[in-house]
Amino acid sequence: MNRVLTIAKREVNSLLFSPIAYVVLFLFLGFMGFIFFVYIFKPGSPVDIRLLIDFSRFALFFVVPLLTMSVFSDEYRSGRIEMLRTSPITDFDLLLGKFLGLMAFYLLLVASTFVYLIVLRVYGKLDLGQVLSSYLGMVLMGAMFIAVGLFFSACTREQIVAALAAIITLGILTILSNFVQGIPHDIALGAMKFNLRDAADYLSVGSHIGDFAKGTVALTNITYFLGFTLLFMFWTYLVLESRKWR
Repeated sequence: MNRVLTIAKREVNSLLFSPIAYVVLFLFLGFMGFIFFVYIFKPGSPVDIRLLIDFSRFALFFVVPLLTMSVFSDEYRSGRIEMLRTSPITDFDLLLGKFLGLMAFYLLLVASTFVYLIVLRVYGKLDLGQVLSSYLGMVLMGAMFIAVGLFFSACTREQIVAALAAIITLGILTILSNFVQGIPHDIALGAMKFNLRDAADYLSVGSHIGDFAKGTVALTNITYFLGFTLLFMFWTYLVLESRKWR
């Protein structure tokens, strides 16, 4: 466990001294600030953070891949990955340490939005249950997005390719909810029928983070984010293992 924490600490330090981390922070706060002041902070409007949390997915599917794109790509390009493999560090240690380091920085991003809660609290009364549910959803969504970004970073030496692949994948999952109603309800393949609309609705990030933003903590939504996180972490581990034999 000490090895994992050491890797996580190294990852956090590298992010704090990286210009891209501050670009990400600027883009995220800029987008969230725009949503807050245009759609939420209106005189006479009820205090409600649902839009802020729901719209956060649109900022995160773009900025999280910028954080993750160089995590493994840089290790490949610099040759440090070979040095790490000759040390007592396992691929699992490396993967988990980098994931925890990125999650620590992501939590700083999430914490930066507390300023909006403070402003809303000054002018109205917040629903504590809704706030806790919303931020739980943001943390779970961030874990999933980071896992997807790590997978594509492990697949290539090129940072831009890793970022674009993650942005496209997360973008599809993020905006899918906007097109669910236009998807045919049932599709037949021979004698079998599939409920395509429900499947698309389940795969959509918006369907799940939207429930958290309303104050609903459902096992289905937790399972969705954790399931995708573990799936992409497992795939990343397999990619790291397979590269040993190249």
